[in-house]
Amino acid sequence: MKTKYFSLLILLSITALLFSCAKSGDGKGGDGKPAVTIKSQRLNDSSSFTLSNGERCTIVADANIDYPVKAGEGAPVDSLQRLFAAYVLESGDSLSLQDAMRQVVTNSMHQYDFMEGPVSEDELADDEGMATLKYATSTRITPIYNKNGVVTFERVDVVKKNDKVTSVTHRYYSFDVETQTFIDVNRLFRDDAIADVCQLLKQQLLKQNNATGNEQLNDLGYFNVENISVTRNFYFDDNGVTWSYLPNELAVEAVGEPKIFIPYDELSDYLCDDSIIQKM
Repeated sequence: MKTKYFSLLILLSITALLFSCAKSGDGKGGDGKPAVTIKSQRLNDSSSFTLSNGERCTIVADANIDYPVKAGEGAPVDSLQRLFAAYVLESGDSLSLQDAMRQVVTNSMHQYDFMEGPVSEDELADDEGMATLKYATSTRITPIYNKNGVVTFERVDVVKKNDKVTSVTHRYYSFDVETQTFIDVNRLFRDDAIADVCQLLKQQLLKQNNATGNEQLNDLGYFNVENISVTRNFYFDDNGVTWSYLPNELAVEAVGEPKIFIPYDELSDYLCDDSIIQKM
């Protein structure tokens, strides 16, 4: 009887454990499962121009884009894809997702519209000995956080001139997959707490740079630190939130893109009702 009793007890324990695991894996909580399913698209374009000095200019643009195609347990992502196109791809409401992705490459090409028209085939044959000026623009969009009902996309734009990097920017966009909405600062903090979070960012910036005051930060290339803001250019990870500042936004271009990391527990006093951080 004791053997049967213990066998039954073990069986019930295993059943309860399996049931618990199944409940925790429903995709609605912090189960670590991907919030969205991703598909990739690669696009490119190129063109050649002749400058007034006879120099040939070649322009190349390419984009590698990871975009959402499925949410959670197969839920539709129509709204999420529209938000992705509007925020991450910077497109208008009238464009489809595919057109918006093609527009990324088109916009990269249009930034060189100030140059002269395309070179003809005859000119290409005659200009074989001419120097060539080459511009290459690449855009990479990929999810860097994709769980707990939240997905964050990183967009990296790189510009090269004659194979030398002249510009790099990182932009971040986060979405609540359950409500299919863009996550702005007001989804994180109370309005009356924004000033406190700004002070927290300033203190962390000092700490990261082993600086005791603004003067030392100025010597390192930072400026306008007193007016540091809680921007929407942030991303999540398992431990906290990181704010990223574009070149010349918080520091001179030589510093690059400063990043300030704040652990979740240090932000807990400033959260708004139903803050998305509570999902982490």
